[in-house]
Amino acid sequence: MTLEHLPENAQTPSAEGSSTYTTTEVQNHYARVALDVLEQLDDQAICGCESCDDTPSRTSEAKELYTREIMDNLPEGALAASRGCGDPVAKAQLAPGEVVVDLGSGGGIDALIAARFVGEAGYVYGIDMTYEMIELAERNAVDAKVANVEFVQGTIEEIPLPDASVDVVLSNCVINFSDDKPRVMREACRILKPGGRFVVSDIVSYAPIAKDAFEPLCRIVGCTKGMQSAESYRTALEDAGFVDIVLEPKTTYTLDILEQKARAKNRMRFFESIADEPAIEGASGSVIIYAYKPQN
Repeated sequence: MTLEHLPENAQTPSAEGSSTYTTTEVQNHYARVALDVLEQLDDQAICGCESCDDTPSRTSEAKELYTREIMDNLPEGALAASRGCGDPVAKAQLAPGEVVVDLGSGGGIDALIAARFVGEAGYVYGIDMTYEMIELAERNAVDAKVANVEFVQGTIEEIPLPDASVDVVLSNCVINFSDDKPRVMREACRILKPGGRFVVSDIVSYAPIAKDAFEPLCRIVGCTKGMQSAESYRTALEDAGFVDIVLEPKTTYTLDILEQKARAKNRMRFFESIADEPAIEGASGSVIIYAYKPQN
């Protein structure tokens, strides 16, 4: 998930640190997103056709992440609430009968996709801290006629699942929201069965970024709590107990891509403040992160 409309007077995060964006501010933002989508659903205002890309549905954003085949099988309410930077389900190689958890499940899009892959013998838990998102995700599950999924209100720093209870941990651009990212990774390792896998989309930095450039960069890409460097992400996973860690680049944020994102979010003033910074070119990007819990 990415966050676009935090208060203008809130300070932007620093690299490797946390911002003054409170958990309540983040939660309130996503409550508004969910309520907006629920209202549109009630008004039958969400449209997924090509001619409706300018509606508030945000279906067009989902088109950047998911294949047409996947989208055709999802309810519009899930597409409209999509706020991600990748498609971790497509990379997770889910098998029938597996138990999966999606951290920061939002409107349920990735959990619903996963539920279809694991089939009736499998099960998917979606964890989200926002009640309104849970309500939206449950409605989307009903609309999608998916029964093997459960949405649970909770935080990713204290996942409400037992030790060694899931085969796969998924997340789509949510861990960057946490004030305690190492704790999230420890929790993910705790709930995984031996040999279980962690497959996550997130945003990282590849090179040092000056503070005055880092702040507008985060405004553009939506890292409200700061992005970790690729190296520190790997180290945190190792410290949590994971092995065989791979960070696979998905989209490297060139200046052209950052400009496109800034225009789409009406944030050109932030882009203009970094457009002449050569160090910004390719210094960050979205990745798919793979890691495994040891068998023993």
